[in-house]
Amino acid sequence: MLIYGSQSGSTKGDGHMFIADAHCDTLRAVAVEDIPLEKCSVTPETMAAGRVGLQTFAMFAGSKGPAGTPYADAVKMIEGIDKLKVPVFTGRLPDAFPETPSGILSCEGGEIFEGSLERFGELQSRARYRMIALTWNHENEIAYPAMGGTKNGLKPFGVQLLREMDRRGAIADVSHLNEAGFWDVCEKAALPPMASHSDCRWLCDVPRNLTREQVKALIDRKGFIGVNFYSCFLNADGPATLEDVVRHIDALCEMGAEDIVGFGSDFDGIDEWPAELPSPVGFPALMEALEKRGYSHSQLEKIAGLNLWRLLKQAEAHAIAAGGIE
Repeated sequence: MLIYGSQSGSTKGDGHMFIADAHCDTLRAVAVEDIPLEKCSVTPETMAAGRVGLQTFAMFAGSKGPAGTPYADAVKMIEGIDKLKVPVFTGRLPDAFPETPSGILSCEGGEIFEGSLERFGELQSRARYRMIALTWNHENEIAYPAMGGTKNGLKPFGVQLLREMDRRGAIADVSHLNEAGFWDVCEKAALPPMASHSDCRWLCDVPRNLTREQVKALIDRKGFIGVNFYSCFLNADGPATLEDVVRHIDALCEMGAEDIVGFGSDFDGIDEWPAELPSPVGFPALMEALEKRGYSHSQLEKIAGLNLWRLLKQAEAHAIAAGGIE
């Protein structure tokens, strides 16, 4: 059975593991849409029951939210962090992985920066985004989305932003980015890129999933892939099951992604999921399924959270060395 990690790794003295999740949309739900936390999938209680030590809370603003603009929605989410009822690290990460449910912040859709490096600097100083999805499902000042079918790469502001993201320790998240933008990021980013919530396109052919070539590139860059629990990304033929999640993890590991694969559930941002994974409470069952599949203890540690934790700490160390954070 699995629980939080401690010290430098993912395992407590009792041999139990922590879970880290690279993506959920709970912050928007509680801070912008005014949904009571107890009606959300990700709560302190479900995190504790699922043995989640670190949850990434995305600031998703969309093209125009209730507050009027993506930037205004982002400010509202920063001001609403306390509604999550868990500590959120907006300064340096702790040396040891937290042994109680905790969070970090990400940005889903760079339109919140309004094409301005100054705006990015303002929000980054307040929120400490650990990762930034350059687009959501529409074009913005930075790049083009995976769902749009365009073949253009990063825009000039996107290249400028990427350079400043590197300096400030914000990892480029390619989950919603089109392929040309993906390859630009792989070429230009100093920090290893990540796909916080994407699956295997050769198993489920949707534009939001990754091709084999993209997976290979993320392996080569030592980035991260968070497997998404959205049913439509897991199985094109019908409702997905926990076994489909395992199947995508298997496929990634067969390509050599053992050191970069983890979880990007998309809880509170999806409307269809495997019945066994309605919320973080399903993580122990998923880890047990992987164990039964034959994954070793060290492999399970990496998938559970070490792979994500490694990249987060690497990005922070890079920013400290570059003078981007104190």
